[in-house]
Amino acid sequence: MIMNSTIVTMTTFNDSDVSSETYPSSNQVRDEVDMVAVICNKYIGPILCVAGVFGNILNLIILIRGRLNNPPYFYLKALAVTDMCALMLSFLHLMVSSRSTLYEWKFFDAYLFFPLVNFFTASSVWLTVGVTIDRFLYVKAPLWARAQFSLNRAKVRIAIILVATIFITVPRFLCFSLVGATNQYHLYPTSFRASHNYRVYDIVCIALFHVAPLVIFAFCNSYLIYAVHKARSIRKEYDIRNNKEKDWQLDQRRFTITLISIVLLSIIAILPSTIGDFTRLLHIPFSHYHKLRHISNMLLLLNLSVNFLLYCAFNKRFVRVMKSMFGGGLIKVKLSIRRTKSSRYSRTETNMYM
Repeated sequence: MIMNSTIVTMTTFNDSDVSSETYPSSNQVRDEVDMVAVICNKYIGPILCVAGVFGNILNLIILIRGRLNNPPYFYLKALAVTDMCALMLSFLHLMVSSRSTLYEWKFFDAYLFFPLVNFFTASSVWLTVGVTIDRFLYVKAPLWARAQFSLNRAKVRIAIILVATIFITVPRFLCFSLVGATNQYHLYPTSFRASHNYRVYDIVCIALFHVAPLVIFAFCNSYLIYAVHKARSIRKEYDIRNNKEKDWQLDQRRFTITLISIVLLSIIAILPSTIGDFTRLLHIPFSHYHKLRHISNMLLLLNLSVNFLLYCAFNKRFVRVMKSMFGGGLIKVKLSIRRTKSSRYSRTETNMYM
C-alpha cells in the first residue's frame, strides 16, 4: 500500500520525470507509455480515489457510531483515516496539480503531496502489519493475548506506528525544489535527492515498507488461514452448543477472515510496487519501468479504496451494525408514514360518521 519514492511518477512526465533515464525516442514506445499514463491517471485513478474516500467515510461512521471499540476495530478506524487522507491527496494531484504549472500547485506537489502521501500510505501498511501481528498472537495464544491486548495498549501501538512513520518520512520533504517563473513552474530534484545518501535512504524505505511487510504478511496470513480452517473443523467435530461462546468464536473467526482478505489484497498491491522499486534501482528501460509504476500505483489506490467492500463481504458484525444504523432509520421513516396514513384514515372515518 505504500507509494514509495516514485509516487511522483503519477504526475505528467514533463513535470516529474526525475529518473536518470531519458524519455524514449521511439514514437511507438512513447505513445504506449502515454496511453497507459492517460488511462491510469485520468480515468482509473480518480474513480478509485472518489470511491475510496466515500467508502472510508462510511467505515468511520459505522466503526465510531456503531461503537465497535475492540482493539482490532480501533486499528481499522486508524486505517480508514490514513487511507482516506492518502486518497484525497492523490485525487487532488491527479485532477489538478499534475496538470498545472502554477506555483501553488507545484508547491503542493513538492512539499505536501509527495511527502504526505508517502507518510499516509506507509502508515497504512504498518497499521495493517500491526493488526496482523496482534491477530496472529491472539490466535496463537488467546489467553495471553486477551490479557495483554487492551484498547489503551492498541492506541499506544498505533501512536508509535504513526510517530515512527512520520519520523522516517521527514527526508521526503527535502527531495524537490521549484524551478520556473511567471506561472510556469516545474519540480526539480534537489542535490539531496541525487546524492548517495538518498539512494541508501530509498533502499532502507523499500526494506521497511515493502519487503518486511510482505514477509510478515506471508508468514502470519499463512498461519491465520490454517487456524481458521482448523477452528472450523473443531467446531463441526465438537458441535459447540453454548450460544454465547459460539457467537464469540464466530465473531473472532469472521474478523480473522476479514483481516486475511485485507492482507491478501495488500500483498497483491505491494508486490508490483516492490518489483518496480527494485527494477528502478537496476535502471531498466524507461518505458517498462513507467508502465509498471503506473499499474502498481493503481493497485495501491485500489488497496486503499476497497476495505469497505471487504468488511461488507466478510464481517457480519460490521454488516449488522451498518444495517442497524442505516436500516433502522429507514424503518422509522416507514413506520412514521404508516402512522400518518393510519391517522388520516381514522380521521376520515370519524368525519363520515359525524
